[in-house]
Amino acid sequence: MERNKLRVGLIGTSERPNEPISDEVKRIAYRFGYLVGIEGFILFTGGRDGVMEACCHGNFDAHGINVGILPSNSVSEANPYVTIPITTGLGMDFRSILMIHTTDVTVMIGGKIGTLLELVSTYQNGKPAIIIKGTGDFADSIDRILIDGRYFDSRKNAEIYFVNSPEEAIEKIKDIFKIK
Repeated sequence: MERNKLRVGLIGTSERPNEPISDEVKRIAYRFGYLVGIEGFILFTGGRDGVMEACCHGNFDAHGINVGILPSNSVSEANPYVTIPITTGLGMDFRSILMIHTTDVTVMIGGKIGTLLELVSTYQNGKPAIIIKGTGDFADSIDRILIDGRYFDSRKNAEIYFVNSPEEAIEKIKDIFKIK
């Protein structure tokens, strides 16, 4: 068994009854999760609904390993495609920070304020982030506030990359970590 597999975090939009996610964004998340599984990377998500569920579904269909870092103490909170549910009892904010500390790279699809917290935490911890453009919300607007189009501040802790598809996100991950 291979040791020290790359840990890929997926952050993005949750789904609520009054805030549905488009089928196209779900398709992008599903495809990304599928490709993560095919590559043999380990997928980490918040383990719940929205892009997290779509991504876990794709990963599950690719026979990948995906870990859902859950905010509560209940495994039942996990979406049905999570292969390893981790209950934290930490609530949403601290669960998110725990997930960022656990991953090597973060990929963002869509995203509202909770996702923005995760993106900033990724940057603050010096980890690369990849944003799939065209997926709405912060994924399509965050570039307006970045320094040199890639950094949150002048410290330039870690680069934020922009791609246009799940396939490009996987290629960027492989490029960052020098994986052939």
